[in-house]
Amino acid sequence: MILILPIVAILVVGLILYYIRTKNQERLKLIEKGINPDGQSITEFQKQSSLKNAVLFISLSLGLFLGHILTINFRQLDNFITYLTMFLLFGGIGSLINYYQMKNWNSN
Repeated sequence: MILILPIVAILVVGLILYYIRTKNQERLKLIEKGINPDGQSITEFQKQSSLKNAVLFISLSLGLFLGHILTINFRQLDNFITYLTMFLLFGGIGSLINYYQMKNWNSN
């Protein structure tokens, strides 16, 4: 039983890596042929990518800032847990904001 778990874990990781590699190769072949795999122009993709990164970094920095404020004001809070919680919470909020922005962007 102890030997089966690492073997299964290695197989699962190997399959995931194989899937990612073949998907990446397929995308590279489409790009070499001049076809954008996402079906949008490169400039449109760059605009969306920049917006996504901006929203994510702003939300993560707000999370770190709020975590810092909480640890200063409430001394009994554990620093690591507070920072991690605020970082993940605001990262999730930023991802949701990005999702709805891209949804509206693509519907136009």
